[in-house]
Amino acid sequence: MVALSVIAISFCYEVAARYFFDSPTIWANPFASYALCAGIFLAMPELTRTSSHISLNFLEDALNPVDGRRLRRFLQALSAAVCGLAAWIAGESAWNDYTIGIVTNTYYPIPKWWLSAIIPYGLASSAIYFLRQAAAGGDAIAKSELLS
Repeated sequence: MVALSVIAISFCYEVAARYFFDSPTIWANPFASYALCAGIFLAMPELTRTSSHISLNFLEDALNPVDGRRLRRFLQALSAAVCGLAAWIAGESAWNDYTIGIVTNTYYPIPKWWLSAIIPYGLASSAIYFLRQAAAGGDAIAKSELLS
């Protein structure tokens, strides 16, 4: 929510500065893209924890309850493996950005690892939640846990 607010405010400021004061900013567009990256990968673990992500479960619904739970557990384990692998790859990339000293290609360059370090965090955390859900029998979380 904070990232979305930052994006909206930076673009509103950009539009006002450009059209009312004839003084466009050079930072609003990259700043909004940084906030978008942070917003996605910082929200990803919570969406996974609460199973609020998009899921196509028509096959699971068509199966009997026992087979549906087995399929859900398998898919959660597979999702954990995919997220874990993607986190490993993104982590290596972030480490390379850090060791080489790569900066963004904008008017105000910042170290690229500041952004790329967020990606493996979101993916690895989601992998852990997928593993927990698969180990718990395929259920995302208890409803009482959501309300606390």
